[in-house]
Amino acid sequence: MRQSTANPTARADIRRWPLDPSTAHLVLLDVHMEPSSESIDEWVRRAFESPGIERIRTGALFPGAAGAFASHGFVEADRLALLERALHEPSHAAAPLGLATSRLGNRHLTIAANIDAASFPDGWRHDAASLREIATATPQSRRRLVTLTSGRRSSPRGPVGFAITGRAGPNGYLQRIAVHPDARRHGAATLLVTDALDWLVRRGARRAMVNTGITNTAALDLYRRSGFERLVDDLVVVELTRSA
Repeated sequence: MRQSTANPTARADIRRWPLDPSTAHLVLLDVHMEPSSESIDEWVRRAFESPGIERIRTGALFPGAAGAFASHGFVEADRLALLERALHEPSHAAAPLGLATSRLGNRHLTIAANIDAASFPDGWRHDAASLREIATATPQSRRRLVTLTSGRRSSPRGPVGFAITGRAGPNGYLQRIAVHPDARRHGAATLLVTDALDWLVRRGARRAMVNTGITNTAALDLYRRSGFERLVDDLVVVELTRSA
């Protein structure tokens, strides 16, 4: 299932939720808009018309949009902290000893999906197809693998993490970053963030944004160490279950 819906004031994309064919993923194509009641009714109707769909879950919404969906019976499924930092000069930081980055091509997406599955809880994981969609969501993107090159007894060798970064005009987005739990605390996540920020600077972006779960203290600490500051408004994911 993949539908695009549009009217003069609102646009959305409806697809299957990764790894869950019973859930429709409703994504606003303009993240700053507040959809009308008529638009939400139409999206709900279209989603539940698809065979097997029992639940609709949105992408991350700003509070105004989340409130519009809440008035139609949607309830909060997740809350995300939104962080931002200005971009100036590249860091030119060298990769930590034993780590290297390389291009994440389409043939590596299954590897990245396996890392994603090990890094996130059930229901919030991406498969290879949805990672490809993330990588094409912005006009420009950078996809990187991080590989553990030195032997460490506690960590697997080979690809242990990945990052997908996007740029649209002056704005950069750290869209997905994951490091396998067995390879953490060796600098892989910091390397991926630094690589992403340096690429955005080279591409002319003026600010970078990232979101993560409000209880994900490790990720929040990582982004704060990388110069990000948390914004006042959280993002909200809401969902609606089909009535019996």
